[in-house]
Amino acid sequence: MWSTLQVFHSESSDRDLLSLPDAFSWKTCMRTVLISDSRIHPHPENLPSHWESKSGYEAYRLLLEIISGLKSKLFGETEVLSQFKQRFQEVPDLAFGDYLAKLRDNLIEDCRTLRSGYLQNLGEQSYGGLADKYLSEASNPPKEIVLFGTGQLAEKILPWLSHSNRKTKIVGRNPNRLEFLSSVSGSSSHLMEDWSPNGEAWVIAAPMDCSVWMDKLAPGNLVLDFREEPLEEAWPSDIVYISFAQMLSSLKETEERTRKVKEELKSVLDELLEERELEAHQFVFGWDDLPCPTF
Repeated sequence: MWSTLQVFHSESSDRDLLSLPDAFSWKTCMRTVLISDSRIHPHPENLPSHWESKSGYEAYRLLLEIISGLKSKLFGETEVLSQFKQRFQEVPDLAFGDYLAKLRDNLIEDCRTLRSGYLQNLGEQSYGGLADKYLSEASNPPKEIVLFGTGQLAEKILPWLSHSNRKTKIVGRNPNRLEFLSSVSGSSSHLMEDWSPNGEAWVIAAPMDCSVWMDKLAPGNLVLDFREEPLEEAWPSDIVYISFAQMLSSLKETEERTRKVKEELKSVLDELLEERELEAHQFVFGWDDLPCPTF
């Protein structure tokens, strides 16, 4: 059924420069995915080299790897599946929307198979869980947290911060998102220009430059930075600054288990794709069989 599927994927910092108007786009703080069908959407000319391009069942495989967390920096993480479900609630009308809805349902079904059979007991599998781990294991666990950001990553981390008697403040640029996140979590919220540090621990979950507040950090303050690349030149030497790269490298105890799972999943993915292809051969009188769908 997915022989005409086209998927374009990039994690590059300039990925938003590419636009495919007729494709269905899915964007997170980490990646951009564009989904189309070769029967109605031509392959883009001069696709930038940092874009990964797959077609047919290899495109389906790529999407499955992404939503299962196999392409994430934190292997097997769970937030990306929630982001996928949220975006795919809003598929377009008419035939292409039906096609995307079927694609969504197949992917979720296969993702559950992978997660239940192979992606359990891998240690921390969510960014929120990782943040909670560092906050809880700090020499002096903070009781007040500032979460920078109002996007999808911040939203997924937030529930992990708002427990264990912690008080959480959300700082961001978008007043509507600040109001929403505050209402669902019970946290206070502040626009960037109205907030000033007061000894809290920081969790950075957005591409924000924090230089303007760095001189107000107190010695020993904890800063957890989930950005892939910091925007500040240097952090004070007397604070506890933990970069995203450091968090990932600390997960040494699960490396061997993860390596074995990755090897095992290669054949599992092959089998899942083979089942989908066989299923397509039995699909009769569906939209996928039409040589030239009308939109």
